[in-house]
Amino acid sequence: MHRNVVLLMISSITKPKISSDYVFVLKTMQLEEILKNNDIKTDTVLVYWKPKVIGSILEAHYWLPNKNNPFNRLYIRAGVVLKKDIQNAREGMLNDILPAFVEWINNIEQLEKSSSINTEQYFNGCYQNNKAIVVE
Repeated sequence: MHRNVVLLMISSITKPKISSDYVFVLKTMQLEEILKNNDIKTDTVLVYWKPKVIGSILEAHYWLPNKNNPFNRLYIRAGVVLKKDIQNAREGMLNDILPAFVEWINNIEQLEKSSSINTEQYFNGCYQNNKAIVVE
């Protein structure tokens, strides 16, 4: 039951098959726990992907309501690294990118709905040169 409550925050998960040379850095359970433990209530769509240029490992778009969707949404794309880099990339995800992501989304969720800075936002955590970084 606990898992079902958390999954309501992630309304959709898409995970394609990839070649054995690559590994997805983010684990779905890891994101579920981050959302739950930080009381992040924004509806989330999670899409695993292999970008054309390897590097982006956690990309998030924050979208405001529109005529097709009456609520705020997070569209998250979770990228890959070469298998040889997975341990270092996962450590960077855990220690650097996910804490920055939590701060980013918490700042957005705390904005007044009528705030002029409550606009669509973008977050990009990358793995470049053997290091996890947040690209601004």
